[in-house]
Amino acid sequence: MKKNAVIILIIGLILAQVAIIAYSYINDDKAVVKDDYIAVFKSESGESVNATYLYVTKKKNKKKKYTYINTKSTYSGYDSTNWTEKITKTGTLKKRKKIFEIAKKNNAYSYVRYEDGKIYSIEEFKKMFK
Repeated sequence: MKKNAVIILIIGLILAQVAIIAYSYINDDKAVVKDDYIAVFKSESGESVNATYLYVTKKKNKKKKYTYINTKSTYSGYDSTNWTEKITKTGTLKKRKKIFEIAKKNNAYSYVRYEDGKIYSIEEFKKMFK
């Protein structure tokens, strides 16, 4: 009887672990950093890069909707030269000026790369983004 209980417990643990792994893969696919951002705020240090990506989409009523993705990039390992970018937060904006506060909270507040490929200081971008 004890042998059956141990086998059932082991099977239950394996199924639970498979469910957790499947759930994590499903959630990773929903939040993805796409290349169609209009601006990316960045700040870099020796070991990490913080970024806030700003996206714009048009709704049916032709009103613009702004969304953002905050990420943190770090080296994959101690001796690695590969970077791993992890999403730390996503959200939508009611006012596009709010992106400056969000980028500052994410420590991505050194410079901005705009959709035209040019790099601007935060102050230059604030004046331009009005």
